[in-house]
Amino acid sequence: MIKSLLLILTFFTTGYALEIIQKPIRFSEHRKQLTLEYIQTHYGFSPADITIVPRMIVIHYTAIPTLKGSFDAFDNEELPASRSDISGKHTTVNVAVPYLVDRDGTIYQLMPENWMGRHVIGLNYSSIGIENVGNLGDLTPKQLQANIALIDHLTKTYSSIEYLIGHSEYRCFEKSPLWLEKDRSYRTEKEDPGEKFMLDLRITLPALKQAPCP
Repeated sequence: MIKSLLLILTFFTTGYALEIIQKPIRFSEHRKQLTLEYIQTHYGFSPADITIVPRMIVIHYTAIPTLKGSFDAFDNEELPASRSDISGKHTTVNVAVPYLVDRDGTIYQLMPENWMGRHVIGLNYSSIGIENVGNLGDLTPKQLQANIALIDHLTKTYSSIEYLIGHSEYRCFEKSPLWLEKDRSYRTEKEDPGEKFMLDLRITLPALKQAPCP
């Protein structure tokens, strides 16, 4: 990996040297326009651009065992036919997140962190998504350590961030002012990243609020 693409930040609070490797997905003007169409269709307003003010961090897993497969899932600008769970909702922009964490703890930045990516129903416009390569119950200690350091970095960068949630908790916000989804039929069942992974994150990052679940 070319050194100029490697950003190294050291956080003495965590004792972890945070390395962020730039690995951009395709995000042309076409994808930006599709993202604006998503905002109009699902949220009902028309911003000038796709920048957001992040209020939360949402943790995911990719349900794909390899970095390449995970990256490829985000690289296409439009949803593939295989995403029948979220296709057919009047918008075709593909899923996207700013960060992807490999199983060895390597962090890749896929897009600007203050651009809206499609990764969580109802909350895309207020959240930064972090995806972890893997599946329920098999995320690694190195991924946990990398997530902690990355979240620490993001909360120091954006004072607006209040919440840390797992993807499985997104529906807890349906009565919150942060919830924007207009289509009441547009919901999916999620279990990522798993209760233990979220518990371990929260033990280390207690200042961030949890989802307002009943």
